[in-house]
Amino acid sequence: MKRIGVVLVFLLAYYGSFVASQEQAGPNVVFIISDQHKLDALGCYGDEMAITPNIDKLAEEGVRLTNCYTPAPVCAPARAAMMTGMYPAANGAPYHKAPVVGNDGKIKDVGTGRLRETGYYEELTTLAQVFRQNGYATGSPGKMHTHGELQTDVDPAMPEGNDMGFDEVSVRYYTHFPGGHYEDEVGTDTYQRYRVFEKYNSYRKAGYYLNTVYKPTLVKKDEENFDMVVTKKAVEFIDDRANDNKNFFLHVGLEKPHPPFTTTKKYLDMYDPDDFELPDNANAWYGVGKYPWLPDWIHNGLPQNPQEAKNAMASYYACVTEVDDMVGRIVNRLKENGLYDNTVIIYTTDHGEHLFEHGLRGKHCMLEDAVNIPFIISFPEMMPQNEVNESLVSLIDMMPTFCDLMGWDVPETAQGKSVLPFLKNGYDEKDRKIFAEFRGGNYNAFPEMKNLPSRMLRTGDLKFIYTHGMANQLYHVVEDPDEENNLAFEMSHYEKMRDLCFQTIAGWEPQEYHLMKTSLTNKTINWDSYDNVEEYVVYYSETADPESAVVYQEGITETFLTLSRDGYYWVMAVPGFSRTAKRTGNIPVFREEYTLKLPVSGKICVQRNI
Repeated sequence: MKRIGVVLVFLLAYYGSFVASQEQAGPNVVFIISDQHKLDALGCYGDEMAITPNIDKLAEEGVRLTNCYTPAPVCAPARAAMMTGMYPAANGAPYHKAPVVGNDGKIKDVGTGRLRETGYYEELTTLAQVFRQNGYATGSPGKMHTHGELQTDVDPAMPEGNDMGFDEVSVRYYTHFPGGHYEDEVGTDTYQRYRVFEKYNSYRKAGYYLNTVYKPTLVKKDEENFDMVVTKKAVEFIDDRANDNKNFFLHVGLEKPHPPFTTTKKYLDMYDPDDFELPDNANAWYGVGKYPWLPDWIHNGLPQNPQEAKNAMASYYACVTEVDDMVGRIVNRLKENGLYDNTVIIYTTDHGEHLFEHGLRGKHCMLEDAVNIPFIISFPEMMPQNEVNESLVSLIDMMPTFCDLMGWDVPETAQGKSVLPFLKNGYDEKDRKIFAEFRGGNYNAFPEMKNLPSRMLRTGDLKFIYTHGMANQLYHVVEDPDEENNLAFEMSHYEKMRDLCFQTIAGWEPQEYHLMKTSLTNKTINWDSYDNVEEYVVYYSETADPESAVVYQEGITETFLTLSRDGYYWVMAVPGFSRTAKRTGNIPVFREEYTLKLPVSGKICVQRNI
């Protein structure tokens, strides 16, 4: 018995040290992010048309989130937000193309990978840096498209470049990255064939961009298409880690189903365009008028030609199946190398795609098809399997979630929160406030504005959308999933709309715009007047967090207010509108003149008894 006891103690000690070492090392992470994947276009999200067995299998072995939101409905700012754990206006990278004043004094738009000054703030820690600082090997084949990443010797101000925390980088796309670009892997001709541009630009005009002609990619060799090259690099990285036994964080940036909606004949042959039906609201704006608070160009005429629209839809789904096939290759390689059981696998995308919902295509707005994205996480060793979670989640939650999973400190700059408790314990958190931001142009109301800001708040079953200079939007996304009934136009919802507007814009200061100015004299706040205002409202909180603020006084018509308690105050103007739009009839939805002043102040601190 004594010997058995000694052996048992030894085995327990050995097992304990093994578990401790495993816990110290932590699991591997494979983070697969596609581009422009519509939430509904997956079998596991209920779409019977989508052929996605590999992603569906991930959902069976993990948790599928139904209310994950992008921080921005356009590529570059969404990806910078995910990598920094911060919303675009806060991390300094809110633009898809950043406006830069040239030596001639003119503003030009600069794409990613060219200037460090146009990127996220240098003092910020990225998700990959968190992993590398904790001993992980890090790799990122494929699309990153983040303002702030730099190849060496590109920007004279930072000749060493900025690897964002990745040890291995390859096959960049939509990013200036000489030596490590997709074009460097496959050659200029194949690159241009894939993009359908430059000497192949005529094919765009012939219907190849949305693939309304339902033809395969111009790329001659199937395995030279972008996603195939990226996946090849990803499985090579996995093989290397199997050989050196290093824990790893692998970011895989796939490009489909982003247009051009061209893929190989193999995937096109899996679908028949005639099996597709246009969305019920595909003609939502024809004859009624375009949506006044959306960029004009995303209204698309294809539903007027149903066959071309069906061809585009089938092409999009074929691109989705291509992505699914690449996910399968990556998961299979993990299994072949014995790494699957100790690897967290995530599949998500940067933003959605309308695909003719509302008669729209692309993204560039705050409707659900653009901002609500698929998110699947699989790690059977720790998390439930085949579970659906309705918690409100953002891509900026990735950094704190991984830190929570690994037991690491979360960088102080991170604005998200860990969603691990929701996922592990199977409960839904829907009372959070989740935001998304967009800077865009081509609004009919203000055609001169290139980077007009908008911001969305989702909390509970409500979504509020602020678009600067235009009427607010408020939708009950459960009762009104098509977001056709703007409750902001109903007086019965006025106070709810007003207070959600405050929660959306308080503490938000998009670049180029400024807050209402205030001053505090003795017991009185004074503030700027705002043109054509319905009322001023003063909000109060005992803390500096505007999320905890409540109405202190409403219905104010003057530009001052005497206070009665210590704490923090904000002033918000409720602007009036004077110009109408075809779609809204007699309801005014536009301000008469545009302004760079936001209808809210910064916080005003009163720290004494008055």
